[in-house]
Amino acid sequence: MDYDVTQKVNGIKTDISKEDDEIGGIDEYEDENLDFNSNNNENENSSNNKKDDDVKKKLIKLMIVIAVGMALLLIVLFLVSKVNGGAKSYEQVEQIMSDAAKSYFQDNKSSLPIDETQVVEIEVANLIAAEKMKTLPEYLGENTSCTGKVQVKKVGNEYIYTPFLSCGDKYSTKLLSSVIASDENLVGSGYGLYLLNDSYVFRGENVNNYIKLDGETWRIVKVNGDKTITLILNKTKGSNYPFDDRYNNTLGYTSGVNNYSSSRIKEQLDQIYKTTEKDDEYYMLSQKDKAHLTKFDMCVGKMKPNDTIHDNSIECSETISSNIGLLTVSDYMNASIDPSCNTPSSAACQNYNYLADGNSYWLGTSNSENDSTAYRVVGGVVKASITSEYLRIRPVITMDANTLISKGTGTEEDPYIIR
Repeated sequence: MDYDVTQKVNGIKTDISKEDDEIGGIDEYEDENLDFNSNNNENENSSNNKKDDDVKKKLIKLMIVIAVGMALLLIVLFLVSKVNGGAKSYEQVEQIMSDAAKSYFQDNKSSLPIDETQVVEIEVANLIAAEKMKTLPEYLGENTSCTGKVQVKKVGNEYIYTPFLSCGDKYSTKLLSSVIASDENLVGSGYGLYLLNDSYVFRGENVNNYIKLDGETWRIVKVNGDKTITLILNKTKGSNYPFDDRYNNTLGYTSGVNNYSSSRIKEQLDQIYKTTEKDDEYYMLSQKDKAHLTKFDMCVGKMKPNDTIHDNSIECSETISSNIGLLTVSDYMNASIDPSCNTPSSAACQNYNYLADGNSYWLGTSNSENDSTAYRVVGGVVKASITSEYLRIRPVITMDANTLISKGTGTEEDPYIIR
């Protein structure tokens, strides 16, 4: 019995020994797997390191390419500057001239104009001598031959500095009046610019006479013989106003009196001109705009409804000096190219006329047949109406002859812009 048990025990031991061998085999397998995984991890790490190295190499190459590109660009710019002598643009030099003149007159305030009728000029040579600027060739290049001066005028409490640079055929300072009033812009028929007496007048329904100021968009009516530029507001402005609403002795009630120089409409326009707050209903002109304006002789002579002369000779038989005013009947008529527009009362004056936009507004001309009516535009037609009637207004201003143009072609989409 004991032997049999021993055998079983030994048998069991023998079995356990085998199992131990089998377990040992598993351990060896796991060790092999661990070694394999370890190798895989090492391979993966090596691969990742290689990828990182590749990315770094690509970044380095990219940085080198960018650096080389920048170096080439700098070389090109350097060569261009050498070819051009480091030249500034003509417009930049004009600004340098203006700044130099301002600095000069800061040191010489007694030489500034004392009122709006006086214009003071200073040559570039004097600005150079005063060490306010360098010579023109130093700005424009050694091969340029230019002359220059700066005009100074007083507008209100401000001083306006206008540079004039002349470089022969290469460049000349661009004045708005010169750009507009050139013979090459004239037309003999249709819509466009006409020479009437000594003024360049825009006529027709669709004309490129838009100009954008800081405050509003305006239309250029004409360039006058003295190169000043007459503008009218593109649209009617503000509330309705009477031409005048005072007591009329002739009629015996407050129908108003048609003397523009003492009228309510003149008072209203003067208020508009003085307004500086943008949120005010009267606001129309910025300080920058006013700096480019000049006083003008507003024609306030009276005419009859059937007068056939519309060259402003009747209206301009009486004038008042003004900063802002209204359009004359003759100017309204001249904007039409309809040959039947020959008297103020002609209905044909609304035809082919950019000023006939359907709005009703006061003109600055009164009816000479009585003392209680003045002319207005009603749906494009000029009519004499009682002065106490309330209508909108389209103010007229005059731009200085030396106004410089910045850009624009005069179209509604691309209006003239001044400096």
